[in-house]
Amino acid sequence: MPRKDRRSINFLSSPRQGSLQPSEYHFYREIREILLSISIIALFLLLGTLGFSFIEGWSLFDSLYMTVITLGSVGYQEVHPLTQPGRAFTIILILTGLGLMTVLFTTIAQKVVQQQIFLAIRDRRMGEQIRKLEGHTIICGFSRLARIAIRELLASGMRVVIIESDQNRATEARQMGYLVVQGDATHDEILLAAGIQRARSIVTLLPKDADNLYVILSCRELSPELFIMTRAEDEAGEKKLQRAGATRIISPYRVGGQKIAEGLTRPYVTEFLDLAVSSTGSHLQLEEIRIPHGSPLHGRNLRDAELRQRTNVIVAAIIMPNGTMHFNPDANTEIKEGATFIVLGLREELFRLERLLLGEEHE
Repeated sequence: MPRKDRRSINFLSSPRQGSLQPSEYHFYREIREILLSISIIALFLLLGTLGFSFIEGWSLFDSLYMTVITLGSVGYQEVHPLTQPGRAFTIILILTGLGLMTVLFTTIAQKVVQQQIFLAIRDRRMGEQIRKLEGHTIICGFSRLARIAIRELLASGMRVVIIESDQNRATEARQMGYLVVQGDATHDEILLAAGIQRARSIVTLLPKDADNLYVILSCRELSPELFIMTRAEDEAGEKKLQRAGATRIISPYRVGGQKIAEGLTRPYVTEFLDLAVSSTGSHLQLEEIRIPHGSPLHGRNLRDAELRQRTNVIVAAIIMPNGTMHFNPDANTEIKEGATFIVLGLREELFRLERLLLGEEHE
């Protein structure tokens, strides 16, 4: 079977999103060099001020002023007549400090320009990476809820693009190695820059239902078949978001409340489900795997396919191509291409099932 058919399986087959280049280490190194230059300039101003104050007996302000006009080479008249030792100190300050100050100011200006060029190159490379993506997930908003979702998605092998309007949050996301488009997700050009027409799904987690509603309407116009998940603040908002075209709606407050209640009433069930659906910490996984077109198991029933005997996975449910769900399917249930298995097993067992569905696991 061609390798491209692996896209039919919604499992850990897609490559993990890599870190960005150039390295963020270069960014911090440049910042340290600029801070070092500023520190040296401050040190010369301090030494000059203390020197004039000690030699001439001037006030700190007059001494600082004399130091600044000397190092700045502006040619203003001396604030007070200089004694012979004061003139000697001025000569030393000019010879040692003026040249160094010139070099430092030039270095700072050069580093600032280089940093701007670095950021421009980084953003261009990031845009090129995003333009090459297909079948990725777009996350609108880099909130605390979004960060948890992004971490889980990347751990599952999915590719993610973040849309964030706040500059500080966008910068933080870039420094963490994420692909970011900075801008307002309610604008069509920002959605297009994130690859909305090539994406498989979008999750809009903006703080206001009105903003999420606007994003959903734009997404439905740009990509009618897109899977759209969003959050809602209340039940009234859920109905409006659903009418706008949201595929799935979650209410963090309701979900959190249910989680608390289940943790108290069914603690072991809750612990088992958390273990099964989490992509970290355990090899046990509860996954959905889509039957690809051309699978050798198409048309066979579960008894003949012997999935349990050959892979040791548990088939908890089957979602047929028409959307019908069969919980705990019996042995006579037919396997059809385009259907989706809900299976429970260890990671290596799920990979074995994936190869079996692709025809790579021999009878």
